[in-house]
This record gives sequence, structure tokens and C-alpha cells, in this order.
Amino acid sequence: MFYKRIFKLINFLKKLFMEITLNHNIWDGSEKVKFRVPESWRVSTLNMEGDRKRVLNETDIREAIFSLVPIFKEKFKNIREICVIFDDLSRPTKAYRIVPHLMELFEMLHIKDEQVRFLCGLGTHAALDNRAFRKKLGEETLERFPVYNHNPYENCEYLGKTRLGTPVMINKEYLSCDVKIGIGSFTPHAFCGYGGGYKIVMPAISHIDAIEYHHGVLLQRYKEVCFSLGRYKNNPLMDDIIECGKTAGLDIKIDCLINTDAEITDIFAGAPEDLYNYMLKKAPIHYSTSIPYKADIVFANSLSKANEAAISLSMAESLLKDTGGNIVLICDVSEGQIVHYLFGRFGKNIWGRLPFGIRKKQEKVKNIFIYSRYRDIANEFWFGTDKHIHWLKDMNEIIKILEEEYNGKKPDVLIIPDATIQMISE
Repeated sequence: MFYKRIFKLINFLKKLFMEITLNHNIWDGSEKVKFRVPESWRVSTLNMEGDRKRVLNETDIREAIFSLVPIFKEKFKNIREICVIFDDLSRPTKAYRIVPHLMELFEMLHIKDEQVRFLCGLGTHAALDNRAFRKKLGEETLERFPVYNHNPYENCEYLGKTRLGTPVMINKEYLSCDVKIGIGSFTPHAFCGYGGGYKIVMPAISHIDAIEYHHGVLLQRYKEVCFSLGRYKNNPLMDDIIECGKTAGLDIKIDCLINTDAEITDIFAGAPEDLYNYMLKKAPIHYSTSIPYKADIVFANSLSKANEAAISLSMAESLLKDTGGNIVLICDVSEGQIVHYLFGRFGKNIWGRLPFGIRKKQEKVKNIFIYSRYRDIANEFWFGTDKHIHWLKDMNEIIKILEEEYNGKKPDVLIIPDATIQMISE
């Protein structure tokens, strides 16, 4: 009898709370963050248009990769060396789903393993180690092929300047190869329109001097017309990236669109000059997200770019009511925030070449609760150091604080499954 009462009590309490489940931490087993919010709260989860699509299976991906056969047979004769560039763990591209089919393609074309090398396009991010490479590329890749990090400070060759003055200074190992292939994801970017495409060249395998000019001089010159997630029309920085990529001679690009679970829903494999027309017809709709109302509380999950979670914070701020509200930022990843040699901090008063500075909290934001078990004092500048920014290791504790603040009220709540890639529909 006692146990029956307990069971009834548990069921009653469950009815009082709504369980939320969010995918998180894609590079360490795709963990899930689960928490309960009061049923009295008005809650909406903001799915984007691309979430309606079917996730591609291995056959779909293989067919896309093998569509490259005619390009190889028509364009490339007597192949000597191949360079495959891939993005790092700050990007959601699950290259380990693509590379096995690329290996199979190479075998079919009688390309030997010793003719191929992989190059991680880091831009000005920190280098990856063996463990990180295996997460990105899969185990077999490391056993069969050399995998190198790009060094933005050394071993780059000057190829001239773009029309806007950006020095085209490109990794020499890449330039030494007669076939150049890039793998990435076409996702919204804060000021370059979209990542993916030729961004695998600029900034991914460019010299820091070139990146400093593009991300510094050009961004300041054209900030008003390019600074917004996914703004690609008449974007000089995006146009400059395309010019850099064409100058550097990228031959093939493999790019993906992903959903809010970081799964591949669309894939392009072909000549990079054809990629933008293909992707820009799909991407703005794919990542578009409608909102039913502005919120008192925003839960912003950082999935695809968890170590650039400040993107999520900016998204969450834009969704709060003008009267103000609270943000819960979810970025519980052990690697923390990206080491960035251009924008990062390297001492109390020592920064990279283009200091990001300590982020300022918007006035309408009452509190920012950062859910993470891996607080990093040195990198708090990405989020700010205001007294109303709180780092907590327990989501239940955050919910309890919010419950007390909104006791007797029915706050409007928005949940963003991946605030690093979703774009609010106009």
C-alpha cells in the first residue's frame, strides 16, 4: 500500500513538470541534457525547417561521393598527390561518415594511400591531437594516411591579393598537391554569411596575416552590411572568401546541411564554383526558425559549435522581451571554449591580434545562467564577467532559481535546440 502511494505521488509530480531533452556534446558520445520545467510555464521548442527533412543514410552519402567519378576521370589525369582538407571540432561536420566513402572512391580509381594526405583547416584555432583527429575522421583514417594540422604562422605561400586587398597566403602542403578536396558543413556564420564552401581555404588554411586583414580590416569596413548570422546577400567578406578560394585552386568541395541534432540532411559533392548556387537556394530556408512570441526565459543549447557558445548567447538575447528576461546557456563540453589565436586571451592583459574583449551583457538581460561542469576562468570573457552571470553545474538548481523568481506567474519560455546554427525567420 505504501509503495502504491509513492508511485501515485511520483506520477502526480510528473504531471506538474514537463521534461525537456536536448542533444548535446556531439564529439563525446552525443550526450543528452534532460531537465524538467513546471507545467504552468508556457513553453515552445523552436525547431527549424531543416528538422523536417530525412537524415541521410550511408547509401545516400556514398552516392554523393561516387558522383565525383566523372569529375576525376574528365579533369584529373595522372594524379600524383591529393590533399583532403577538413574542418576542426569547432564545426559539426561528421567527416567520419564521409571519409570511408572517399577512401573507397580512391581505391576504385587506383589511387594509392601514399598519394593522399589529410590537412586540418584550423584557421587560427589551436591544433588537434591524435584523439581529436580520430573523433573527426574515424579510426581507420589515422592508421592509413598522414593527418596534419595547419600552422597559420609558418609554411604559407603568397599568391597575390584579392580586389579588396586580402593577402592570399596559403598552406604550402596543400599547394604542393595536384588535387585538392575540402570537406565541411554549410552553416550560418556571424559575419561571413555561411561557413563551408571556400571558407575551408580562407581562413582555414591561410596565414594569420591574411586572416587578420580579412577578419579585421574588412570586417570593420563592412560591418554594417555583413554582421548578422547568415547574411550573405551583398556581403563583401563572403565575396572575398570566394575569391581567395578560387585563387588557391580548390578542386572539389563536399559540404553538408545539418539539422538541430547535427545529422546530415543534404550533401553536395562537386566543383566548388557550383556549390554556392546549390547551397544558397537551400540553406536560408533550411536553417530558418519561426518564433511564436518573445520570451521571459530562453534556454539556448549549444550543439554544433559548443566551443563557440557565445553565438548561442547572442541568439538568446534577441529572443527576450523588451521588458527583459533570463537566459539559460547550455554548453557542458569538457573541451570548453575554443583557443583562438586571433580573438583570444592569453594573459590578464594579453590578447590575440584582434582582441574580442570582455563581452558586455545587454541591459534587458536580467541573468545569464551557464550550465557547465567545466568552468574556465580564463575564457569567461567570451560570455562576460557581470555579477549577473552565473556558472552552475546542475540544471535542477537553475530551474529551482527560476521557479522562485516566477512563483505564481506563467512565464513565456523558448527552447532553442541548437542556437549556434538556427536563424530567426523575418
